[in-house]
Amino acid sequence: MTIESQIAYILSCQLPTGTFRLGSLDARINPYFTNLALLSLVESGECDCARQQLDWYLGHLHADSYVNDYVWQDGKEIDTGKADSEDSYPATFFLLALAYVDATGDFAWAYESREKLYRILAGLLALQQKDGLTWAKRSWKVKYLMDNCEVVQGLYAAEKLFGAIGEHRGALQARQAAERCADGIDSMYSEKKAAYAVYDRHFPNWRKWYPDATSQAFPVLSGMLDAGSDIALSLYRRLIEHFPRFEWFETGDQYPWMSMGEWACVMGDATRAAEMTIAAERLYIHGPRHPYWLIQDAAGYIHIKTMLGTAQL
Repeated sequence: MTIESQIAYILSCQLPTGTFRLGSLDARINPYFTNLALLSLVESGECDCARQQLDWYLGHLHADSYVNDYVWQDGKEIDTGKADSEDSYPATFFLLALAYVDATGDFAWAYESREKLYRILAGLLALQQKDGLTWAKRSWKVKYLMDNCEVVQGLYAAEKLFGAIGEHRGALQARQAAERCADGIDSMYSEKKAAYAVYDRHFPNWRKWYPDATSQAFPVLSGMLDAGSDIALSLYRRLIEHFPRFEWFETGDQYPWMSMGEWACVMGDATRAAEMTIAAERLYIHGPRHPYWLIQDAAGYIHIKTMLGTAQL
């Protein structure tokens, strides 16, 4: 199977409004997962759909500068009135926006959107606390490792995006917030527990796949922790110890979590990463778990294949 087939799968989930449903059999519209999925398309040269998603996001900002989840029903978007998070959504928006501008040179879009970009940044910064970490939501005052790893990436992306259009105030705000968030992530690591807190000061139960075991991948995936460090190697060994066949989806979770195959790639474990793509084809893409094959995991499949160098367009 090629990367091209999964690009086509993601594109098949685009809706007339410009955004994407989560899967071919899933009516949910989740801006966070869509932003992540479209990063892989931008990397593959499919940029128009990213622009459409970015415009959709900007057009769906509420007065508080956050975006909700929607459901596609009878040809219409139905606002659910809620979002899974308020920190990761804007963070991944900035990641996608920077990727789009870098790939296309469309600085005019960013400049023309600068007022809303500032609003999105302000909403994200409103969640940041004194320790540099962000709450998941104003109504859910929990500091998740996964979210904050995405937040620090998004803030550094925002710095570059604002800088590229001469908005030095926004660039400075984003960089300073990113540095505080990075320090906060460092503080979540415990030498005694030999792990990062999953959230607040709750450390992982390694027998629990999500969010405990999976969360430990994110410092590496976000670039906050060097893959060759003793800490990263120790965390990955513990994953394998407790989930020795995670690449065959023997985790107790119906969802594939292809990001864990990306972690395997980054850690140099090409065998497990390659086997995960094979297992995904058998169980999800062409198998009984297809309803659980969503666009963000199709993107993860693309990333793994690209990192392994085995895909042919």
